[in-house]
Amino acid sequence: MMTNYVFKKFSPLFFFGLLFVFSPVSSFGFQLDSKSINYDALFKKSLKRSGKVLNLSGKKIGDEGIKQLVSTKFLEKVEKIDLRYNEITATGAGLLAKISPLTNLKSLILRHNILGDDGTSVLAKSDSFPNLEEMQLGWTETRDAGALAFGKTEKFKKLKKLDLRGNFLANKTKEELKKSLSHLKSLKLY
Repeated sequence: MMTNYVFKKFSPLFFFGLLFVFSPVSSFGFQLDSKSINYDALFKKSLKRSGKVLNLSGKKIGDEGIKQLVSTKFLEKVEKIDLRYNEITATGAGLLAKISPLTNLKSLILRHNILGDDGTSVLAKSDSFPNLEEMQLGWTETRDAGALAFGKTEKFKKLKKLDLRGNFLANKTKEELKKSLSHLKSLKLY
């Protein structure tokens, strides 16, 4: 009898406790952490080789982090930016595409983000990367239209390497890109 009373009285608390314990940490943690990120400290800590490399891989800064990044002075000397696994969408790609030209930038790594065709297309039309030699856009949810934007662009005169692996490209698109980008040293489509 006492057991039934205790169970009825405390069962809502028990079930709420179970829900909290078994909920994914990232769903609560990401929401809490995103409001308390000190972006300036994160960017400064992520700069390497006298400011020539910015490695933010896996920091999950998202579009808000990109918004903060493009408004800082941290990119002045950067030759390589690694933004893998950052939950960046087409919005963040658009912010990168509008930044004042980064004349020192040689390598931009955006693999494993959620750019889609809109994000990839806006990057292909950007004037922000005049000396870029390597662009990594693998596993970015890009489809034919976004990939073909790189086949048609005239913006990347110095581009040597383009990585589009892991995206949703039709065989016809891959064949067209092999022709239009045959001048590249490395074109990764598979």
